[in-house]
Amino acid sequence: MRTDGSCRIEIAHIDPVVFTSIVNHDMRKEILNKFYRMALDGPVSKQALAERMGINYHQLVYQLNNHLREFWTVLEEKKVRGTRMELIGPSSPYAIFIALGKERTIHLFDPLANLYGALAKVGTRCDMCSQKETTRCMSFVNSGCACVSKPTEEELAILHSNNRKAPLRPVDTAILCALKGISSGQKCTVNIPCAGCAFLRRTIPID
Repeated sequence: MRTDGSCRIEIAHIDPVVFTSIVNHDMRKEILNKFYRMALDGPVSKQALAERMGINYHQLVYQLNNHLREFWTVLEEKKVRGTRMELIGPSSPYAIFIALGKERTIHLFDPLANLYGALAKVGTRCDMCSQKETTRCMSFVNSGCACVSKPTEEELAILHSNNRKAPLRPVDTAILCALKGISSGQKCTVNIPCAGCAFLRRTIPID
């Protein structure tokens, strides 16, 4: 993982049916989590992912092709002993997905952080960081994200109904930006220096 670049967080919307099919299936959640983490260092082979999972290669390919197809793409192909080997990476490597439910509930789908479920229950990757670390990250968010603005009372009410309280953290801010952009189809991208992201430093080795 580079320390000289910018780590991005993008909020994308996920189909509720797809969300449910994965959140209620432990193997699919584990596949996505290990895949996203392995792919931080570059494209991975399906065989390597199967070995990391400790499952049969064909079992992994079945899940990838039939239930997780929208989450990966082929980035490179190699010939190995006369056969073609695909190296794959996440289709949206920086994405944290959300789905909207009844009564303004937000459901989170964050493969890299291994968080799947109602935002009010699972929280966000930023909850693993101290307030001091969060404040530092928010300084980058506030100065570098064009869609960031002071939350309205209605926007704060949505966060409160999902058990998110002030002071806002980077993912909270990105979610608000994404909600604002639903009608226009715009996405919010938050950039934080990789070396400054306490979540990555704490949970994923950064070389």
